[in-house]
Amino acid sequence: MPNSSTSRFPPLVWLLLLAGLAYAGYWRYDHTHISSSLRDSLTAAVNPANTESDVLADLNNAQSQIHTTRDAEVESILQRAVQLAQSAVAASQRSNAHGKQNSAELKKYLALERQYKRRNMAVPQSLKDYIQTATQEQKEAQQKAAAPDATEQLDQKVAQDDSAEALQLFQQLRAALGLPPLPAK
Repeated sequence: MPNSSTSRFPPLVWLLLLAGLAYAGYWRYDHTHISSSLRDSLTAAVNPANTESDVLADLNNAQSQIHTTRDAEVESILQRAVQLAQSAVAASQRSNAHGKQNSAELKKYLALERQYKRRNMAVPQSLKDYIQTATQEQKEAQQKAAAPDATEQLDQKVAQDDSAEALQLFQQLRAALGLPPLPAK
């Protein structure tokens, strides 16, 4: 019986075919699979009840559990979301900081003035002058807060934009982990 080479592939072709299939399977696994230990850390990190320190601890834990390309992608999403959330908080605090500082100092000196009066002591003129100046500054700050300047408006816009993008990234991460989306506020 003659050996028909047209019906059979040479062993080298089978070997190349198997190697190609193995590589395709590995590539798919590497680009779609999230490691179980990383999934646990990320699930804990996107829990809405977590504080910022809890999320940072989960992020640090997640960085040591990256095994696939997909792991690196979802970890970078979490890292970017955390950075944006921190940026939003910082921008919001910058826009509110100046007025609160003046208010706290004024309250302190008003309390000192009450102590003088309660003890039937004369209030020093320097304290009266300071209270008058601080009261005027607080009124100006309140008027300024009613019409924020360009820097404050920019800080407020940055805070809103960063907060919205961070929420979007957290939602994207929750979807990648198979978790339900966070409810809209």
